[in-house]
Amino acid sequence: MDYVSLHHHSTFSYGDGYGLPSEHAEAVAAYGMKALALTEHGNVSSHVQLEKACVANKIKAIFGLEGYIAPAGQKRKCHQTILAMTQSGYSNLNKMVVESWKTLGTTSKSRFPTIHFNVLEEYSDGLIVLSGCADSVLSCTLLGGKSYGDQRLTYDKHDYRRALGMVEWYQEIFGDRYYIEVQRFPMLDRARALNPAFELLSRDTGAPLAATSDCHYVYARDNEMQKILHAAHRGATVAAVEASWEYDCTLDIPSSDAKVFDDLVATGLSGDAAITAIESTAIIADRCNVVLQKVEPIRYVAGEQDWEPWV
Repeated sequence: MDYVSLHHHSTFSYGDGYGLPSEHAEAVAAYGMKALALTEHGNVSSHVQLEKACVANKIKAIFGLEGYIAPAGQKRKCHQTILAMTQSGYSNLNKMVVESWKTLGTTSKSRFPTIHFNVLEEYSDGLIVLSGCADSVLSCTLLGGKSYGDQRLTYDKHDYRRALGMVEWYQEIFGDRYYIEVQRFPMLDRARALNPAFELLSRDTGAPLAATSDCHYVYARDNEMQKILHAAHRGATVAAVEASWEYDCTLDIPSSDAKVFDDLVATGLSGDAAITAIESTAIIADRCNVVLQKVEPIRYVAGEQDWEPWV
């Protein structure tokens, strides 16, 4: 496969994702992907397991995060897909996570670890950023949602200009490390409204498209487990979450480039744009080259010397 899954969750996206990193890595390797990114909600806790699993399956590990993004003091958060491109980028990713957790119970008044815009800008070096899902800053700027007003399925020229300005703001910070994320969900009205608009924004700004699947589990049947996780996490019943979530749209791992291409075209993307979006994922995977820092274990022994490095 040319396609690489760059927006991807495991069980470490607590109450939402399902399956250990090893299960996800084994599946993408079996399908023929050359790499896998894990982008958990607000945390980087899966990265060590991801690296071990990718080494075992002879694929590249890409270390990322789906961050909660908002101005300081804003309670409703947008989503952002962030990937570490370099070692310094991984350090910055961790710094952003630390800063985001500091917001809990302080100025943001939120239960979510929040990355403020100034923090995203401060720690931007060495990172690749995708615009994010249907709840991203770019998506909500164009079609409402979160703190950007009621969700809608149409936009006018003023909405488009604001979205254009948002893309240009990200480009000023990240340059060619900013990609517009198009998700492969033709069964969702919002995806069918967003993706053609994103193709226009890509044309007008030069920001390349990148395809994602927002994977939350390995197999389509696992969406039944996601219902249970959602209910437990929210203190609700399965029936209650079924009434508020689009479970017919499964978030499993695509098994071929053809599947991703067909789904993207069905959202309204042109064939050329769909191909470019798939190819961008391979380009991004090639650009991301991070190895987790290792330390030598310490062995404690009796005697005059309190400790010595393990040999």
